Amino acid sequence: MGSHLRSSQQQNDQSSTTSPPELSQDGFQQQYGNAAMQQALASGSPNAAGGPPRPDAPKSKAAALVRHRQNRDRVDRLIRSGLAQEADPAAGAQKSRVNLLRNTCQWIDEGEADLFVLTPTHDAHLRPSVSANQTAYFDTRLTYDQGGADYDATLDAAGQATNDAGLEVNDSTSNGSMYPDGRTMMLYDPLSQSEGSLVATFVHEVQHDADQHNGGQPWEIPQPAPHPTRSTTASAEYYNAYQSEFRAYWMQNPEGSSADSFGSSTSTAVTNRRITVREPGADGQFMTKDDGIFSVSTAFTNRRQQNIFNHLIRAQPNDIYMDEAGDFTYPYAYMPIYYVLDPAFKNMVDAYTQPEGGNLINSPRVQALSAALEKGNFSTEAQALEDLDRQYLQDRSRSKPFWDQASRSLDILQLTILKNIINQSAAAGSTPHTIKVVSGDTLSAIADRYLNKADRHGEIYSKNRAKIGADPNALSVGMELALPPL
Repeated sequence: MGSHLRSSQQQNDQSSTTSPPELSQDGFQQQYGNAAMQQALASGSPNAAGGPPRPDAPKSKAAALVRHRQNRDRVDRLIRSGLAQEADPAAGAQKSRVNLLRNTCQWIDEGEADLFVLTPTHDAHLRPSVSANQTAYFDTRLTYDQGGADYDATLDAAGQATNDAGLEVNDSTSNGSMYPDGRTMMLYDPLSQSEGSLVATFVHEVQHDADQHNGGQPWEIPQPAPHPTRSTTASAEYYNAYQSEFRAYWMQNPEGSSADSFGSSTSTAVTNRRITVREPGADGQFMTKDDGIFSVSTAFTNRRQQNIFNHLIRAQPNDIYMDEAGDFTYPYAYMPIYYVLDPAFKNMVDAYTQPEGGNLINSPRVQALSAALEKGNFSTEAQALEDLDRQYLQDRSRSKPFWDQASRSLDILQLTILKNIINQSAAAGSTPHTIKVVSGDTLSAIADRYLNKADRHGEIYSKNRAKIGADPNALSVGMELALPPL
């Protein structure tokens, strides 16, 4: 079966322009490792001129341009907030939203990805290239920190807008994506998400970049030996796609926090389900007499593993996960197909109970060290690790891909030196959660961003009243506020 999935240096020179790479339709379909629905695979029929506007689309081009400035401002404030925070190793490498957001913002700030903030146009319903379940977003020609975004809304004689320069056409429910080039990251209409949800999307998409799982990257996993009795087998791409998605969803909100919806990895209370798929017979057509119908039951170990898998699987009418053209009917449809039809893929999914990743904390310092390992000259990058990084890498089971790379790249003496540097004492224990205020912050915005609920602003005020004073709106830039637990 073919691949139909879709899984950046920040521009400091405001006059320069970085555009995402041009991809063919097949290129879009092959991208994977994405939090959102990516390029819609079942695109439906083209629009007719004068069709209904998209729900919640801006009412005019002027309104769209205003919304785009607001989207950029929101992301800019989010990044400034993350960069203003200090790492807190005692809060844990993966259990602190403050730590994860800080590292994620540094990932963009230090040039590991080009970030684009995209806003819906007002005229998707007038564009023949945009299907009914899709939205047109602008402007793919400018990174989030560049002004001047625009799009051509000129209508032709038929009343259609046909100039799609600078637009990306995508599923209307998309929140974010990371392109397979490992450079290009998209956030779609950030104002449509709460700040808490935006943080989760941001962490999720950067994790796809940080996990270095694409073909030829150092943490790519190989394809296991195909099952000897099955002709339908998943390629290495799909093994890496599943594990990357699993890691990103696992990490987007700290496990056990109020923002987390996937449950505990220590809970063995699972509810296994039966999954059924159809496979075309000799005629190659679905819903004919020679279709093969196959079913298996899931065999999960913990509730969190089960819930992430179930989040990615959705029921399809008549158990059809591929259409007549051989395309997946939705971007994650490869999962039920290979889970049912390829025993080796099913065994991998069932056994993947906890994420393993070379950089599950989105650290640009771990990324730099990984790159240095390939050159065998890593001293500077290893010494630049923070306590938070070392604490993570000291967990050899969780960071196994990093250590596998180190063992492949270094001789015994070099590996011993690296281990000694990483094994230096890293802080542990528990400390209060604190953050620093940035320009434009309110207590509601801070509560939404770091506690996932804007209405928890009163808790923050109560903990910091002596510092803030009688007026809860009297925040000053740089003020350090204690947070209640997430």
